[in-house]
Amino acid sequence: MTIRAMATPPLMRARRQFVRLLHRGLDLPAFLEAADRTMSSVLPFDDSCWLTLDPGTLLPTSHFTREHGIEVLMALAANEFLEDDLNKFADLARAKPPVGTLYGATQGDLQRSPRFTKVLAPHGHENGDELRAVFIDGDSAWGCVALHRHQGRFDADDVALIADAGGYIAKGIRRAILTSALGADDGADPPGLILVREDDSVESLTPAAKFWLSEILDSTADSGELPLIVASVAHRARQAFAERTQDVAQARVPRRAGGWLFLDASMMGDDAQGRVGVIVHLASPPQIAGLIAEAYGLSKREREVTRLVLNGLSTREISDRLTLSPYTVQDHRSEAREQSQDQGGRWVR
Repeated sequence: MTIRAMATPPLMRARRQFVRLLHRGLDLPAFLEAADRTMSSVLPFDDSCWLTLDPGTLLPTSHFTREHGIEVLMALAANEFLEDDLNKFADLARAKPPVGTLYGATQGDLQRSPRFTKVLAPHGHENGDELRAVFIDGDSAWGCVALHRHQGRFDADDVALIADAGGYIAKGIRRAILTSALGADDGADPPGLILVREDDSVESLTPAAKFWLSEILDSTADSGELPLIVASVAHRARQAFAERTQDVAQARVPRRAGGWLFLDASMMGDDAQGRVGVIVHLASPPQIAGLIAEAYGLSKREREVTRLVLNGLSTREISDRLTLSPYTVQDHRSEAREQSQDQGGRWVR
């Protein structure tokens, strides 16, 4: 289905507001909060859940919600990764436009959706609807949102409005990620280990893991529960184990103090109990090179060269690896350096 947004007055007002938001230079938490307020002023809804995504894995890296408690968030995460359902974010990311209503996807029979019967209806949405959108800039998905109404359906105008706004929101998230990257430090805190039970409760964690958990951007941080971001990585590990795939359960996550964390989850041996070990540590430059390079808008080849530079390879070694002349490698390095410096960055040398 293709949505061609007519330039209606409400859509134009929404576009102007999101363009202004894009240029405010906010960090990630402030941008998500402002995006939620802006969206609520142009598209009525009762509650929402905003996520930023790792474009390499589509795993969430931070989230914002005013209304949902940790119980609902965990149920939504379990549905996203472990249940068959309609309008999954991973599916919408491949759709054009990357937007959909649950009422439309079920052809009016909301009981077809486990997410509706298990999560939404029990929490006051039995006569309502869900509108989901993935925010894409270029070929990369940078975030997504689920909007819910207690009463009434989202219509074609709502779908067109959020489809039009999605590109501006994606660019805003991408710019906010660069703001976070510029706050990186060279701290040498040790990795932490979290053991997660099948019900997503914490079995044990090391002191270092406790510190790193406090650094994750999580709007339910005071609940005492496992952050949604960590639970999502654990779900991906269980999914890969159950389906016998080679999918990695990793995510690059912005931290409160600036810089990035790296989460790596795996099943504890052949554990049929669903226990997952999650290692969390400060991300190294090579681990976030691709993410930040995408955020700067570098080309695919420039991203490849940058990743190899950050892995310590010389111009000659990169030339041999990519079958390029040394002069071409230098050109790509120069272009990447100029683009990062134009946007305030200093990480490409």
